[in-house]
Amino acid sequence: MTLAIIGSINLDQIFAVQQIPHPGETLIADNLAEAPGGKGANQAVAAALNGMDVDFIGRVGNDGAGVGLRQALVAKGVQTQHLVTDEVEPTGRAVIMVEPSGQNRIVVASGANAAVTMDDVAPVIAELGPDDFLMATFESPMQTVTEAFAAAKKRGVKTVLNPAPARHGVPVELLAATDIIIPNEGEATALTGIDMVDAAATAEAAATLRAQGANEVIITLAEKGSYYSGPSGDFSIPAYTVQAVDTTGAGDTFIGGFLSQYGRGDVADALDYATAASGIAVAHVGGQPSIPDAAAVTAFLKGAH
Repeated sequence: MTLAIIGSINLDQIFAVQQIPHPGETLIADNLAEAPGGKGANQAVAAALNGMDVDFIGRVGNDGAGVGLRQALVAKGVQTQHLVTDEVEPTGRAVIMVEPSGQNRIVVASGANAAVTMDDVAPVIAELGPDDFLMATFESPMQTVTEAFAAAKKRGVKTVLNPAPARHGVPVELLAATDIIIPNEGEATALTGIDMVDAAATAEAAATLRAQGANEVIITLAEKGSYYSGPSGDFSIPAYTVQAVDTTGAGDTFIGGFLSQYGRGDVADALDYATAASGIAVAHVGGQPSIPDAAAVTAFLKGAH
């Protein structure tokens, strides 16, 4: 079983601040850290560390950041033969401001991530089958993702969409070609027009996403856990109580952890595993550096239960 990810990969620059600056205000950060990041790369690392065979499809620039990010993926067990070095665009960057509460604000410069084409993806899809997954986010070009999902569906590959960052006007053919969709509250609202004000609204949004084509819907709800709607029923999974330090990459860790357990047993158990993984991640600083491996998640669950 292979997970192929059409993914973004960035160098994250993480500023620890007491508060987000107001317009025109200059703040002195308490600390600065650099770490590998990007939604797709984070998800790839989370899945690989938790037992999946992961093939990463993307682009970095011909620069030092690109070299370092490639090495970071390899060190975590991710296959990078389809990570192209772009000779024109620079490696993507993300500036992340983190408050003491762990809440963050992120600005991304896509760089080479925006240059990923179907030509980059097609050789990988040609090797995938019904036991495999193809995943993407909206940090990769929408046209490429839409074409790739359509091609994957023809081969019986299970498609997984994390519609992040939130977008309006998503192609209906992309949603129709999606097997599993995993948005957070804001992204679910952007796709459905339904505010996640209460449990009934969350259930309505999930039903709407299923009507648009997804077989399974998982809406992540931060400290409120997650909501599942699919063949296994409709139910909520509570979050674990942890002291949040940095929420960067928590959703990516959840997704990678979930897919690593998908099909191994009950879907609720896979979601509980994913919830534990993301809980561990928010207790540490940085995207990829905070992602736990299978041993850490198993130990956490043993202690929690």
